[in-house]
Amino acid sequence: MEVQNPRRILVLGPPNCGSLQLLKDLTGSAPTPVDNSTAGLSHEWRLETRYYKATIPTWVDEVADIAEWRTEFMKDEAKEVVAVLGAFIYCFRRPLDSKDVESIKEALKAIQDVGAAGGAGSDWGYGGEVVRLAVAMPQSTTPYLEKDFEEWDEMCGEFGFEYVDFEAKGRNEYGEPVGIERIKEALSTNEWAAEADDDDVEEALAELGLDEDGDFNGSFAAEEVEINMEFMGMKEAIYGEDGEPSGTVDDDQAAQVEELERMMVRMQAVKGMSFRVKQSRHC
Repeated sequence: MEVQNPRRILVLGPPNCGSLQLLKDLTGSAPTPVDNSTAGLSHEWRLETRYYKATIPTWVDEVADIAEWRTEFMKDEAKEVVAVLGAFIYCFRRPLDSKDVESIKEALKAIQDVGAAGGAGSDWGYGGEVVRLAVAMPQSTTPYLEKDFEEWDEMCGEFGFEYVDFEAKGRNEYGEPVGIERIKEALSTNEWAAEADDDDVEEALAELGLDEDGDFNGSFAAEEVEINMEFMGMKEAIYGEDGEPSGTVDDDQAAQVEELERMMVRMQAVKGMSFRVKQSRHC
């Protein structure tokens, strides 16, 4: 299923924060700076999963003065821009000293304020509908300030951001992907097609067997497999094993296939949402 008119990704950070390096590793390419600046650049990420395909417009912003940026984006005319965002990715170089850490906190708080005021959700926690990632990029200057993952995770979590160490590889102790693979995973499980309100979230949780604490009742994995098998079986019945139509496809059959695709996309989105809810409770 192709997602039409998807929401946008906003990648931002101070000058020379490494945002283009992140985009290159994420998408395979990166836009060209204009006058040595990344401000106002645009890019695209072709995202393809088992359940949907989408070309995600990606905006890049270079923020030299975070207080000024906050003032501009808190204006009413900027709310329409913020409302179409599906992800904020804040990039920063590893800090050299405690002053740099305070600057990072100030930036995360400013983005939190802008997102909440602009329609990205007043509940700026992990359970929201907008992905928020704070990504620590490599620092060429040494020595830099050392902080362990738990310290970073707690600090970023205070502002509703998930901390990601860009240089991390493989998986963590819980078997979860880290680094650029975690960024891809977080973005892939997002709901790009539309913004869901609280009623939609509650309905989705109920449909997928989740209780009010975000825990799985019964076998969520089994339900996912069942839907996937039903979907594949229906497609094969309609189109044949080689993907060619085996007969006349009526509107009802096409609608059923589309509905199953929608359910799978929604299931992936809620799985990601549930993960963020659980993460917030561990903080």
